[in-house]
Amino acid sequence: MLSRSFALLLFMTMLFSQSTMNGYGYGMFAQNDDASTLGSGSIGLLPSFKTNVSLGNPSTWHNLSFTYLSTSFESQINEFGSSSVTNSGLASAKLIIPSKKKISFGLAFKPLFSREITVVDSTFSEFIFVESDTLQYSRSNRAGGGSSMAQFAVGYKLTETDNIGLGIDVVFGSSRSSQNLIIDSDNHLLQSRDYFSGSLIELYYTTKRFSFKDKPLSLSFNYNFSLNDIDVENESYQAFLDLNSNNYHDSQDYPNVAAALMPTKAVFKDEIAISDFKAGIDYEFAERYHAQIEVQSWNNDGNNTLSDSLYPGYIKGKSKVNIGFLKFAKPYSKDKFHFRAGLSFSDYDVKNLDNVKEVGLGLGVGIEFGLMRNQIDISYNLVDRDNIYNIGSETVQSFNVGVSIGDLWFVKRRKI
Repeated sequence: MLSRSFALLLFMTMLFSQSTMNGYGYGMFAQNDDASTLGSGSIGLLPSFKTNVSLGNPSTWHNLSFTYLSTSFESQINEFGSSSVTNSGLASAKLIIPSKKKISFGLAFKPLFSREITVVDSTFSEFIFVESDTLQYSRSNRAGGGSSMAQFAVGYKLTETDNIGLGIDVVFGSSRSSQNLIIDSDNHLLQSRDYFSGSLIELYYTTKRFSFKDKPLSLSFNYNFSLNDIDVENESYQAFLDLNSNNYHDSQDYPNVAAALMPTKAVFKDEIAISDFKAGIDYEFAERYHAQIEVQSWNNDGNNTLSDSLYPGYIKGKSKVNIGFLKFAKPYSKDKFHFRAGLSFSDYDVKNLDNVKEVGLGLGVGIEFGLMRNQIDISYNLVDRDNIYNIGSETVQSFNVGVSIGDLWFVKRRKI
């Protein structure tokens, strides 16, 4: 049985992957937060977890037979030029409770924007005062953390063919940045921190009113918008000489932490204003075999006046098309495997800079086990990006393992 006690601390240790795209604005927004979605390369709208169920679409949750606690752990490798960076951690955590095949409730935690990135001069430069007085210097910019999101969602079955879902997202978290001017091996640091707050509304609709050649055809739609645009509170700290080179302001530095000035604070209202539209078609062309097409249009119409990003631009919009093929397991049979594959094409509209193009390939498998149809999902996603500022191209490989454990909350009297 699934334990009734969950450690919220676990939910807070989210993965903030390091990508060159994190240098735009407030960072790169999270895309695939669970293993079943990553395996088909989808945007999380159409069924990928089980038949008629997507972990990212509350209007499908009532089709679950049991309550599920689903967690996804991801390892990501980013390669650009001759550099390679690896990150790993918890990608998402979701608790979904269906009741009487009619209504469902869910609670989820996942990253929203990631700012994990380090940019360093490859060589030292020289500044000559006079022939006998030369300074060598280089620069290093680092950013870390990002905003996260807690979601409460509900799904409801209107009729035998129509289903709706509603999600309320609370945005929280912080990011930090550090600019380091290295002069003759001495570190001169200027640090700041951003705190995020805001909320979003998510609306979902799924219908099975249609068919094609007597085969089921399912349509899904999702529209997300800012309930309260995301505000950013910025704290800027006094520059200091990091004498012990620990990248932390303490009593060994100059000026020491006790003598330093208090940070200056400024609040930037409506910095990020998100609107996101998704639509998808799921076609069951043979029993338990599905073909899917999804489209997405994501936009940020916020003020974006705080120019503390590493690159002189931010992601203003994104469009994506995904084509997926899936085969679902047959419940309580020897066929316990889900298979997923998908191909996606994305275009990022970057303010003040060239658009970034992206092509992605996803592959995945899911394995059911136990009376409660517990599931392990393993996925691999390969993404190639081009036109990135000062970098050119980047290759991203993501490995995701999802574990979903079922329980009998609110379904104890149901016959299995």
